[in-house]
Parts: sequence; C-alpha cells; structure tokens
Amino acid sequence: MPRLNLVLASIACLLLHGSPAAARYAAIVIDADTGRVVHETDSTHRWYPASLTKVMTIYMTFSAIESGHLHLNDTVTVSRHASLQPSSKLGLRQGQNLTVEQAIMAVTTRSANDAAVVLAEHLGGTESNFAAMMTQTAHRLGMYNSSFQNASGLPDDGQISSARDLALLSAALIRDFPQHYRFFSATEFRYKGRVLPNTNRILKSYPDADGLKTGFTCGSGYNLIASAKRNGHRLIGVLLGAHSSAERFQQMENLLDLGFTNSASGLYGSHISQLQDGSGAPPPFQLSSNRCAGSAEQMGADSGSNRYEPIRINPGHSERGKAVKEIRAASVKSHSSERAWSVAMGNFARKIDADVNLKRARSALGPLAKAGQARIVRQKFKGGVFWKTVWTGLAQDDSRDFCRRLHSKNLDCTALPPTAKSVASAETPRRHVKAG
Repeated sequence: MPRLNLVLASIACLLLHGSPAAARYAAIVIDADTGRVVHETDSTHRWYPASLTKVMTIYMTFSAIESGHLHLNDTVTVSRHASLQPSSKLGLRQGQNLTVEQAIMAVTTRSANDAAVVLAEHLGGTESNFAAMMTQTAHRLGMYNSSFQNASGLPDDGQISSARDLALLSAALIRDFPQHYRFFSATEFRYKGRVLPNTNRILKSYPDADGLKTGFTCGSGYNLIASAKRNGHRLIGVLLGAHSSAERFQQMENLLDLGFTNSASGLYGSHISQLQDGSGAPPPFQLSSNRCAGSAEQMGADSGSNRYEPIRINPGHSERGKAVKEIRAASVKSHSSERAWSVAMGNFARKIDADVNLKRARSALGPLAKAGQARIVRQKFKGGVFWKTVWTGLAQDDSRDFCRRLHSKNLDCTALPPTAKSVASAETPRRHVKAG
C-alpha cells in the first residue's frame, strides 16, 4: 500500500507540473537597465536558438570593431563554405567581396546565413573556431545554458541556449554597444539596387519596439527577441517555440504589454542572473507534429509527441490582475500632464531618411535620449505620404534641453506643448498587427 501511494503521488505530481522536457514555449521579459525579471515562463529550459544565434555573432563582431581589430568599411571575402549556406541567405558567391557593414546589415535585417559565416570566418579563421569563441563569450556573459556549433543557428544538436540566456545576451549587446544597436533597428537594407525589408515585423506592429531578431528552425519553432522603450524605460522580451510567425509577433506584443504593466506597477522579480536551471532537460523538437515531422525523425525526435496548443499570454491577467491595471492607470494619469511635451524633428518623403535623422538625433542627444520615447510616424497629406520624426513623453524642461542640444548639432527641433495638435496623432498611433 505505501508503494501504491507513492506511485499515485508521483503521477499526480506529473499531472500538476508536467515534464520539464514538454515545455510548450519559453519566454522572459526583463528590465534592460536593472536586469530584473518582470515576467518569465520556463525561461531556463534549454532550447534550439535558431537564428537568434546571430545576435551572438553580431555581438562578437561589434566587440572586434570596438577593439580596433575590425572596421565597418573593411572588405571581407566570401568563401566556398559561406556561399553554400542554405536559406535564408543573401545569395553571396565564392570570391565575392562586401564590406563589414554590409555583412552586418544582411545578418540583422535579412538573417542571412552566408553573411554570418563570412563574418565568423573573418574573425575566427574557420566557422568552428568562431563557434568555440562564441561559447566562451557566452559563458563569460553568464549564459550557462548556451553552447554554439555554428554562427548562423542552423540545426545542430549541440546548438543550445535558453530564453534567459538570450535575454542576458541582448541586454549585454545594448549595454556594451549602444552606438551600434541601430543595426537591429533598421527597417530595410539597400543592397545592389535592391531594397530588402527587415524580417522582424515587430518593428512595424508594435510602436515602442526598436529591435532585435527573429529565428526559425523546425526544432526551435518560431523564435523572437524584441526590445521596446516606453517613456525612457527599456524592456527586452524573448519568446521561443511559437508554432507560426504570426503567433510569435502577436504574443510578443502581449509579452511586452504585460512587461510594461508589471514594471509600471513595481512588480519585479529577482535579477535574471539568479534564475537557475536544475532540470538538465534536453531541448524539445518544437514542430515535430506538423510539416517538420520528417526533420524530427531525422534528428531522433518522436514525430507524434507534440500537439499544437496556441500560446496565450494575456496582459490583462498579470500577477495582480485588476489591481495592476488600476495602479498603472493612476500612475499614467499622475504623470501624463507633466510629461506631455513633445519635440518634432522634421518631416521626410522617405522612411529611410526619417530613420537616419532619428539615429543622428539619438547620437547628438547622448544621455538625454533616455527620456521620453522616439518614434517615426507615417502620415498622409494632400494625397501623398510623409514620415514625421517625433519624440514624445517629455517634461517641458526636457523638450527645451532636447532642442538646445539638437540645434547645436544643426538638427531640426521644435518643442511642442501638450495642446499641440500636430503631434497628438503621433503620440498614440493606431496599431496594426500584421500576420507574417
């Protein structure tokens, strides 16, 4: 009888808590400045990172640039190995040359596997040597669940990370290389007469988002890292294991909304470095039950083991439910009047020109850029379209300091009080969620 009770208790435990290896998805949202966790689900569970791997590839590229071992205008040559990488790719040919800046842009906007390998071989001699360097750097950053076998994230049993580790990496990239973060914010890449849009659609669907990276393999599912800044406050979100591209973008919006709600209400957890993985469970093969079943079998996964269940991240039911909403609403109301000033920084016929103008403004503002929120707004006028660059959520003194600094750098700036209707629509643009 005691043995039977033990068995029943074990079954009940499994039913209540589930197996660590059967994680439906993994997610985390952290405060980028403090590293405090504002939401997490299975964030230490090992996962295949797919093209989120390229954030580490670019982190190491930025490091080489800052140390003087590499320059943006340096020329790199495409090897046969790099040219043979599968999609997604830029279509580089063996012997072809491109600049380091072009290679970075190809990786951050198009997730180009061939460009990632070009950078890896240039910095490490071979891709495998570079992968060993990546793993060493990951462990130095505290990414203890991570190991890398390649620079792109293409399928490999040893290519492993976690939501926690990828959030740590993203925070380190923004902290260590703020001057280069713009590469992850670019909405398009101009290459050989072509305009190639960024694959990260969160940049268009979520007004506060300004980077980072998408990823997909059959093993990983649809992954996404996103960073967003609202009223000078930056969050980083990681979502691993969505079953469609549309799901990852939609649920990331919910994750960020939940994160901003919790952080505005002071609902912080422990520091991200305190999250520990005690299970040692292997990564799931996330899409083994659909069109990726063949790939699952090749990697030894059970093709019938995963049933599709949609991710449901509900920002309206956070840790304290209605109380959180009320606290947030009161906070917003109390601060809205004192931080309702804006500055307008020019109108442009092309969005890429507005992007460039905003990057120049961020550089000119320096520490002042931590206040308020920058955005580029699409507006129609007399049958045409133009792009407005604005900075909202400022105190009156902030707006004056902004314009004083921008004018000193010969950049346009007009301070607008709360009653200025010209920016009202820019402060609260209508959100359009596009499926992808």
